[in-house]
Amino acid sequence: MFYPKFIYENLPYLYFFICAYLLAFYSDWAVYASAGLFYVVGCFMLVRRSGYRRVDRFKGNEKNKKILPFFIYEYLPYAYFAVAMTLVLKTNIPALQFLAFGLMIIALRNLLLRSNHRKKAKSLF
Repeated sequence: MFYPKFIYENLPYLYFFICAYLLAFYSDWAVYASAGLFYVVGCFMLVRRSGYRRVDRFKGNEKNKKILPFFIYEYLPYAYFAVAMTLVLKTNIPALQFLAFGLMIIALRNLLLRSNHRKKAKSLF
């Protein structure tokens, strides 16, 4: 089944929006579970899509050894953001909200740097 490009490109963000809506307006364990599923599927789609579009995936450079395993490396910014959003939405303690703000900054920084490093380099021709 093929979707138009506009729908295909924005589908993970629609899943994130549905997750945020469910977390903001409902407080039942079944709603939390479904919001978590929407979030996980959105993250999975973005990571798989990024993996297919990588231009550096076949580089076997010795300087490029990763400290973290691939699975943890790919999903860590999304985990930071999930914890941060949970803290923002469900706590009123200023120290925890400050921690959530820091986690959001770290997650956004990692995702932006990752997207910049995975773009194809400009060629001279």
